[in-house]
Amino acid sequence: MKKILLALGLVFSATFLFAQQTSFPVNGSFDTRPGMFAFTNATIVVNANQTLTNATLLIKGQTIQAIGAGLAVPKGYVVIDLKGKFIYPSLVDAFSSYGLNEAPVQQRGFGGQRQSIFVSTKKGAYGWNEAIRPETYVKSIFSTDSKKADELRKVGFGSVNVINRDGIARGVSAAVTLNEGTDNSVFLKDQTTANYSFNKGSSSNDYPTSLMGSIALLRQTYYDAQWYGKQKDEYNISLDEFGKQQTIPQIFEVDGWQNILRADKIGKEFGKKYIIKSAGDEYQRINEVKSTGASLIIPLTFPKAYDVEDPAEARNITLSQMKGWELAPTNPAALEKAGIKFALTAFGLENSRDFWANIRTAIENGLTEKQALQSVTEIPASLLGISDKVGSLEKGKVANFLISSDNLFKNGNIIFENWVQGKRFVVNKMDVSDVRGAYNLNIDGVGALTLKITGTGGGSTAVIERVGVDSVKTTATFTRNGDWVSINFNLKKNPKGDIRLSGYITSANPVTIKGESALADGTTGKFTATYKEAAKETPKKRSLRLLWPWDL
Repeated sequence: MKKILLALGLVFSATFLFAQQTSFPVNGSFDTRPGMFAFTNATIVVNANQTLTNATLLIKGQTIQAIGAGLAVPKGYVVIDLKGKFIYPSLVDAFSSYGLNEAPVQQRGFGGQRQSIFVSTKKGAYGWNEAIRPETYVKSIFSTDSKKADELRKVGFGSVNVINRDGIARGVSAAVTLNEGTDNSVFLKDQTTANYSFNKGSSSNDYPTSLMGSIALLRQTYYDAQWYGKQKDEYNISLDEFGKQQTIPQIFEVDGWQNILRADKIGKEFGKKYIIKSAGDEYQRINEVKSTGASLIIPLTFPKAYDVEDPAEARNITLSQMKGWELAPTNPAALEKAGIKFALTAFGLENSRDFWANIRTAIENGLTEKQALQSVTEIPASLLGISDKVGSLEKGKVANFLISSDNLFKNGNIIFENWVQGKRFVVNKMDVSDVRGAYNLNIDGVGALTLKITGTGGGSTAVIERVGVDSVKTTATFTRNGDWVSINFNLKKNPKGDIRLSGYITSANPVTIKGESALADGTTGKFTATYKEAAKETPKKRSLRLLWPWDL
């Protein structure tokens, strides 16, 4: 009996120890065998300074095992022949609110609407002003968001630095991957940076009410923390945490070049060198910004073109607004030329799909591809202290990488897959359907047309005709990125003006393209293009041809 009990005990102990390899319960069969994949015959961009041709990447589970040209594939690996496609490190965003709820905005009354609040209403041994909240740790409030993660993965991001954007002293951010699964499984580093701003956020306190007040409050907090560290008479959670966070990197969010200089002045006063998340207008005072010595995180939120067709509206647009629209895309190039270290962020974009269009616009305005790649991979990883895990492709690092059709910054490049922590996420199918042919096209508010897609590479040119009537030429653009299709054209005499179509290939039998339409008057709607037959002509130029009643 003793032998039986001993045997059962050993079995139980072994089972318990095996289960301890993960701290989270698994619903279903428990299988810890790592996936082993060999990606062969690829052009592998290890980092901005090293590219391998006809190379192989080996991953096992979540980790890169080896990388190199002429690398032998060990037994047991699943071989994926990429046939000349490209592998890049997944992108890293140093500034994101991914996985956090938006901070509520406090309703602030005036006069007799409510009683003034001068001290914190938080229960506990916290500081006196609610805008000072260094005790907030992202790791305690973060939760994965599958929809937002999918959106960012499609752009090419594999990891982000999550920041709580609430308050003047905002607490500590955390770096996570964009993998799916439990919150426990995505953390790269639970404490990356301490964070600051001049915006008091959701604080219910009346003070501060101005930029000058925010500066005064932050400076006073530094002095209070210095005093607090030398005394033993009281305990203050906020000051205690504020003091502890002075040894980690510091990110300061500002809304213009003027506040870069103000933040830097505070940093110099207290011996801090901030990483500054700026607004993208540094080109206006590039020498002054350079003199701060600060590293920057800059957005790609370029102003949209102003509508100047209406003379009355045009008079309301200032010269500075027009110059801002013209010069904003030159900002990354100006920073590179000045030798300022900077990372690029997708934060602030209305639509994440604009990221690549805007980064290519920046390249057209002087930004080099090498700097662009560093600014979305190596530099943000270095600023956050996670370059030992992500930002480049090296043995031992996390298996975060992209598979693309061509150079990542080339117009028309297709991101096929984004692997995050060794898990495959399909962005566009590698066996992209050939979309050449004639389609029945229906656009809300426009009517029935015939769309003809011709050209090479599965489709590169578009022609549109009025159903049942000979066509008339009109200029247009046709862009395809994997399953994503975009058609822009102007109807000239048509009072509706420009028409923009953007959508996805939703099925292959028959090929169907569905998406959103936008007219010049601001009207939006839907469009559907359904394959009808093979196209009979191949125009030499990328154009749209159309005949409308008002063209006759």
